[in-house]
Amino acid sequence: MILFSLSILVSPSGRDDFLKGVGGLLEPTRVAPGCLGCRLYTDNEHPDAFMLVGEWASQPELDRYLASDACKTLIAAMELSQQPPLIRFDEVARRAGIEVIEAARRARGLLQDFPTHAAEDKP
Repeated sequence: MILFSLSILVSPSGRDDFLKGVGGLLEPTRVAPGCLGCRLYTDNEHPDAFMLVGEWASQPELDRYLASDACKTLIAAMELSQQPPLIRFDEVARRAGIEVIEAARRARGLLQDFPTHAAEDKP
């Protein structure tokens, strides 16, 4: 799985244009072949700071998306950045869930404060 992230700080005057452009990409991206998810986040402390995160099943599917017209819109939206955006592509070899927290807390004898609906303390 490939995790794509774009961190960007837009100018206050460009915020609406950024949201319109990138917001319009979310649903078409989510249904693109190989897209496992796509979300746009904003920073509570900096309302003009955004992070776009996409999860892709494979590099070839991500490459097809990056060569698409949708990516042209994303590139245009990056022009609204006040500084160079931070773009990352991370290859995820393993994914885990709440069991990692449970194991760490169990190993330290702290499972008693773990939510009962998340894990059960079994001998």
